Amino acid sequence: MAWTEAVEKLWNMLRDHRPSLYPMEEWDDLHDIRISKLPQEGLDSRALSNAKAVKAGLHLLNESLEASHKLSQELHTPLGSYWHAIMHRMEGDYGNSKYWFRQGGAHPVGDALQAAAKARVQSYAAEAFGSDSLKNRLDKLVSGPSWDPYLFVDIVEQQVTVVQNEQAEELLTELQWVEIKLLVQYSFQQTGGHSLEL
Repeated sequence: MAWTEAVEKLWNMLRDHRPSLYPMEEWDDLHDIRISKLPQEGLDSRALSNAKAVKAGLHLLNESLEASHKLSQELHTPLGSYWHAIMHRMEGDYGNSKYWFRQGGAHPVGDALQAAAKARVQSYAAEAFGSDSLKNRLDKLVSGPSWDPYLFVDIVEQQVTVVQNEQAEELLTELQWVEIKLLVQYSFQQTGGHSLEL
């Protein structure tokens, strides 16, 4: 099975799973095996690098932090830094996450992510989050001109370590899911693949 078809098949198994903000173990061990066996024959060197990025993202959808980390550490590109940053945020190493976001710089999916975040945050009532501070940060996140990954790290840290509000957890998990899906799609397109169904 060729790269494109194999990724699409695996994507269809993973795309609806919303990984936790702070996962404790892999969602499905078999998915890790499937990801590691994705065929890469025929991909040129640039596409091979981006194939690692696709795999790193698929591992994050599967909540497999260690496998994703191993791949993102091998990617000395802005895209690799972005995957590295998300992985560290998910493991709760928030300072390290910000470091890797700085290494990656602004990302092309930022505008789409900002638009998705704005729509989702506005669908919640102001009192839904149980914390004025968290709500104020969310409002700042979606009112900015572009996606602010550093502020999102701060919001996730506040939710995971202090607020622990069920509706905030639901919203932030949704935003993380959108972030990962957009990045997987972008990474896949860099390998020569087409748009994946989000």
